[in-house]
Amino acid sequence: MADVKKLPLAKPLITSWQWHASLFSILSDDENAKKWIYSNYIQLRCYDIEERWTGDTILLTDMMPGSSSLKQCPYLMFSMMTKAQIESYCGNIIDFIIKTIDLGGYVYGVFDEAKILCNAEVDYKFPHELFIYGYDRDKEEFNVGDFTFTDKYSHNRVSFSDVERGYEVITEQDDHIFKDDYKGGRGLYVIMKNTDVPLYDLDIELIKENLKEYLNSIDSKNHFRMMRNRFNDTTFGIKVYDRVLAQIDKQLHKAEPDFDIRALHVMYDHKVLMLERIKYLMNNGALKYNQQTIDEYATVVTNMLAARNLLLKISITGNIESSSRFKTYLDAAKEKEIGILFKVLAELEEK
Repeated sequence: MADVKKLPLAKPLITSWQWHASLFSILSDDENAKKWIYSNYIQLRCYDIEERWTGDTILLTDMMPGSSSLKQCPYLMFSMMTKAQIESYCGNIIDFIIKTIDLGGYVYGVFDEAKILCNAEVDYKFPHELFIYGYDRDKEEFNVGDFTFTDKYSHNRVSFSDVERGYEVITEQDDHIFKDDYKGGRGLYVIMKNTDVPLYDLDIELIKENLKEYLNSIDSKNHFRMMRNRFNDTTFGIKVYDRVLAQIDKQLHKAEPDFDIRALHVMYDHKVLMLERIKYLMNNGALKYNQQTIDEYATVVTNMLAARNLLLKISITGNIESSSRFKTYLDAAKEKEIGILFKVLAELEEK
């Protein structure tokens, strides 16, 4: 057994949610996996949910696939390990994580990060997904990826004892990952990279279908009825721009404004990934190389970044006088994106 081990990581291309940041940390640089990545992550969706910790209503915005991407991606082998299995196989969580990493497996699951962040005992929990990819037995630390420690996705070190405490206090009710999978119970996920053999070709037909659904705001959930059929009202595609803009206005004009930037960060990541997809399709012959298209879509990315950064600035200063610029940024991004993607779709349809 090694004293120090870190599994390979790439710089994640997108980081808006923990599941995306974890998948892209493992796969961003892999040429086989890129064929799957760029065939997906085209459709956007959003719907209202109750914030787990505050009880407030938030607009959950995400790409498709969303949190299920870790399980659906053919280049990841994904195992669900219950708490009882972990204890039976290894006796304790620390040995389980170390042995899993020794075998090439990343660990992903819900931990109470209040126990990790605070030295003193606190009377609340902060259940959040943690991605574990390495360890140092001498320093008794794990290498983790997370949003909590620096307010953005970053890689950090957490002590064995904090990870153990953060794991042990999580109940079945706290473990939203297992609940979201309709499995119930409590446990962790083991993720292993599976990229040695090509398993998935670039799927132009799927790209075309997803572009049509995105541009026309077509309800995509029926594609997934074989897995689940419990749905809330959901907005899809281009119409997500309008829902996000309305949500920002609602946030900023509360008696006590809040500043949830996650929807804008997802929108920004969506544009970053779409630009890389266009470049990839051009570089691989699915589209003719066109620098003007690249440059024009880059302005979509720029406008979404400006919108996201404006909300960050307002959250720091509390000055909402500049909030009218959100509509300017989002309208400009929306109009430009629609024009470009219809042209991309038309060229793909010609082949």
